[in-house]
Amino acid sequence: MKRTMRKVAAVAAAAAAAPIVFTATAQADPGTVYFSVGSFNCAIFGDGTTGCDFAYPMRIQYSNAPFTLFASEMVIDQPWLPAHPTFDPGTPYTLPGGNPSLDSVKTGQGQWGPYVEYAGAKCEIGFHGSFNCTSKGRAFGSYGGIVSA
Repeated sequence: MKRTMRKVAAVAAAAAAAPIVFTATAQADPGTVYFSVGSFNCAIFGDGTTGCDFAYPMRIQYSNAPFTLFASEMVIDQPWLPAHPTFDPGTPYTLPGGNPSLDSVKTGQGQWGPYVEYAGAKCEIGFHGSFNCTSKGRAFGSYGGIVSA
């Protein structure tokens, strides 16, 4: 009887602790690469989703679009959807205290500067300090204070 009670207690304790263990693992998200470039804090997730938080709202322009948006985030999360701004209440692509620089997580050095490739996505420093990310057949880039998609 004591033995059965101990087993039941152990199973109950494990079941109670499971949500805490899995929550901690999800928050740590070891399958994500975080980095910063200038005033951008970016992340590439394990499924190739790529996004950046901007330090201030930036002008977003699309080719052939008769309008301009201002946003503080940009993401590529679906192969059938262009890179697009998001309007999350927080900064989902920024670690508490800020992201490490691209130089510290780079996977290679391109013609104009470092780049990081992960999960089928690539973000890189380009000509004259431009910054570009590609993933899922989509892209966005920044130069001169304007983000283009």
